Amino acid sequence: MIEIDLDPSTKDCLPSNFMHGYSSASYQIEGGFKQDGRGLSVWDDVLRDAPLGNGDVACDSYNLWKDDVRLLQQYGANTYRFSISWSRIIPLGGRNDPINPKGLAYYSNLIDALLNAGITPFITLFHWDTPLALEERYGGFNATGHQKEELMQDWERYAALVFDTFGDHVKHWITHNEPQSYAILNARVLKKDNFDVEVDRWVLGNNLILTHARAVALYRREFQQRQRGIIGITLDIEWVEPLFETPEANTAAEESVDILAGWQSSRTDLGKHNETIKKFANGNLPDFTAEEWKLIKGSYDFFGVNHYSTKWATGVVRQGLTSDERYHGDFEHVTQDQQGKAIGRRGHNGHPYDVPWGFRKLLNDIRRRWMGPRSVPIYITENGFAGDHEGDRTLEEIVNDEDRQEYFRGYLEAMAKAVKEDGIDVAGYFGWSLLDNLEWSMGYAPRFGVTHVDRENGCKRTPKDSTVVIKSIFHHLVASSEGDTAQSVM
Repeated sequence: MIEIDLDPSTKDCLPSNFMHGYSSASYQIEGGFKQDGRGLSVWDDVLRDAPLGNGDVACDSYNLWKDDVRLLQQYGANTYRFSISWSRIIPLGGRNDPINPKGLAYYSNLIDALLNAGITPFITLFHWDTPLALEERYGGFNATGHQKEELMQDWERYAALVFDTFGDHVKHWITHNEPQSYAILNARVLKKDNFDVEVDRWVLGNNLILTHARAVALYRREFQQRQRGIIGITLDIEWVEPLFETPEANTAAEESVDILAGWQSSRTDLGKHNETIKKFANGNLPDFTAEEWKLIKGSYDFFGVNHYSTKWATGVVRQGLTSDERYHGDFEHVTQDQQGKAIGRRGHNGHPYDVPWGFRKLLNDIRRRWMGPRSVPIYITENGFAGDHEGDRTLEEIVNDEDRQEYFRGYLEAMAKAVKEDGIDVAGYFGWSLLDNLEWSMGYAPRFGVTHVDRENGCKRTPKDSTVVIKSIFHHLVASSEGDTAQSVM
């Protein structure tokens, strides 16, 4: 285990009500794919015979959720971000389809246990697991024409059910997780044989941001005043730094972040399409009606950020790329400088690199470019490290995860300095992830979890040493509060 040598100036720099904990997602951890009436999602279909594994069992959190809550207590977490499986509570997904009471009971029991343990639930409505029935009816979130309104109404019914059922106890909501990444997964995995990147990514992106805005409008209109919660969206944003002090590298870096973040954030924050995105879409970006723009602009109570790493932009414009290869633009990004020195410690297959200084720069850039006139807090809803080929190590080596410990120490200190020295309003932080879970089509090889899961032995959980380091870091960063209302889980 590493020595925790933190800057004394960051002592107690975060308020006593600062939220800190871990994240997860339903399909990645729950398992129980046919248990208690759950309907199938698109991932159950696509990964059915996948050689790298699927989510049939995952981490078996549908049955082992009490263990997860105990771990969160042990780790000193005061919040937990998880997502609802749409097809677990409405198996066929649609507004006229039956509700599954056992699915609702699962999440209700989890929420109650978290609250009894002094842990605040932070819920994501959609973390990529579209009900398969809706995909088959109208293409899921790629619905067009009159079927687009079918999607909107089915989504609103789902959101209303979740708010109405859980909103008296849940005060923190995320509509969508990483619209950009979900679009990529549609292009490369979920619809790889039937997805026109030049057109369909923009249709999908517009539908995601509009369903987000309609869920926010619904919550504000019917639930927020009496439930007194907050709602937003979370975006995946990597930092891109110019490798050279040249106009070309500076432009490449700024426009690269535009493509990574500006696609959605310019719309929700500023109420308009990002100029870089408009140029990049080459006329394929559908517009919204005036009424839709009214819903979209300002449709957030906080700015949610998933961040993992940083790359350099050289300023070189790549030529001859396929549509898929230019998903994040035409600019060249590198992780080694001209002398061959890596930008930071390399994670699993190069994701992520450990570059904490980029995290601080990103937080400042978010405030500068996308917060607009509104003053809302930032929540870091995912941040974490997968050790290179961690799955090939012994259990003792896995537990002694010094690469992950170093990563969290660097990133948490960078965040603390952004708060203390730069005045950035960060209200919460969630490490990705609580468990070594399924990483979608990449299977179980990338290990982001702070908890080892032995899937050959009943999904036995073993805490890694990074949990001790993270707990100690937050003990240093967060000002103490009087009293402790946490109770025993069971």
